Amino acid sequence: MPGHRPFALDDLSAQYSQSFQRPVFLGILLQWSLRVLLIVFTAVTLLLEPPRRNGLVCVIVLAAYVVTVGCWSVWALRPTHRPAIHTKERVTLLVLGADIAVISVLSVLTGLTAPEDWTSDVLRNGLFLIPLIAAAQLSPRISGAIAIPTVVALLATSWITKSSNNEPWASILLSTTVLAGLAAGSVALSRIQRSKVEMIEQLAGQRTQLLEQLLGLEKGERQALAERVHDGALQYVLVARQDLDDVRSGSVDAVDRVESALGEASQLLRDVARELHPEVLARLGLKSALVHLAASVGTRSDLAVEVDSQTWPDDERNDADHVLYSAARELLTNAIKHARAHRIRIGLAQAAGIAKLTAVDDGVGISPAALSQSLEDGHIGLTSIRTKVLASGGSFDVRTNLRGTEVTIAIPLRQSAPGSESGPNGVMSAITAD
Repeated sequence: MPGHRPFALDDLSAQYSQSFQRPVFLGILLQWSLRVLLIVFTAVTLLLEPPRRNGLVCVIVLAAYVVTVGCWSVWALRPTHRPAIHTKERVTLLVLGADIAVISVLSVLTGLTAPEDWTSDVLRNGLFLIPLIAAAQLSPRISGAIAIPTVVALLATSWITKSSNNEPWASILLSTTVLAGLAAGSVALSRIQRSKVEMIEQLAGQRTQLLEQLLGLEKGERQALAERVHDGALQYVLVARQDLDDVRSGSVDAVDRVESALGEASQLLRDVARELHPEVLARLGLKSALVHLAASVGTRSDLAVEVDSQTWPDDERNDADHVLYSAARELLTNAIKHARAHRIRIGLAQAAGIAKLTAVDDGVGISPAALSQSLEDGHIGLTSIRTKVLASGGSFDVRTNLRGTEVTIAIPLRQSAPGSESGPNGVMSAITAD
């Protein structure tokens, strides 16, 4: 189509990559915001409760911390870094160490040089922001590594300045306990958030893989359909066309040959049309469609097909109909071509909103290694069924032994109204009508 851009899996992968990197980027923004808050808190404390001595030293320490945070901000938030935000642990730990150091140094400095002021006591509260900054890293290991130094810093600064401000041990231990609880909570929070990010990555990868498989299967199925039409119906049409000269000359035998060729071509096209969109599936539902499919296979091969669908409602309609019908058709084809089976039993049932299709044959079976190799090689048969079932949110299980193969498919059901089956029914009726 003019102006139509082909579907690109690389673009889709990039979108998924950006989707699961978003929580990490938001974590970087949260760290930046908390560090800005820590700077404002420290500056306001020094402004409202200025120490009487070494005030310039405190300002220099705070200024050095501001420069450190500024350098980290430029590194972490630059646009070229956003597509793949993976903050290195060394830089992360260094900056978190700077967070702890600036509060600890200022608390000890003001507590020892100006014990009569409240500056040291107020500044120590800034340590309670450190576990939150670490938790925003979405790394339990980093949160755990920072938790201990933060608690030790509070305990050490309180102990160093204890004699200066006469703070009782009960108050020190209580504050340390609260900080330890906050640090433990930050580790748990970062673990929960990291698990969510990993789940998003896993789901994005699985969905991309399924889309890749579906696109490959669609290409293979189109090729198989083209070969089937070319090697079947088209050949009969070409034969009929070659006999047209004899028909024009009045040959009765040529008329018979043309009629026979066109009849075979129409039959082959009708079979293809039925497989692409079985009319009985649209009109009567999956249960009747499986019965008709079993009868059709039985008349064209030596395979005896038994269908057990007593628990399936006659007029049932749902989104899984086409997937289950295609799976049953493919399993019957495999039983004839590869399993060399004589009997196969198709079971159709539903319970608790789950549709279940089973196929058990008495063929030669297939080894687990051969089955895995077949799936890895992308063979249209079992791979097609498995991919479509997984894309529908279902499960696909194959059990093999020397006496046959058992395939079990389960798909969650979403009900749809009877007669709501979409598709070109009018065209299909014209094609399938004699």
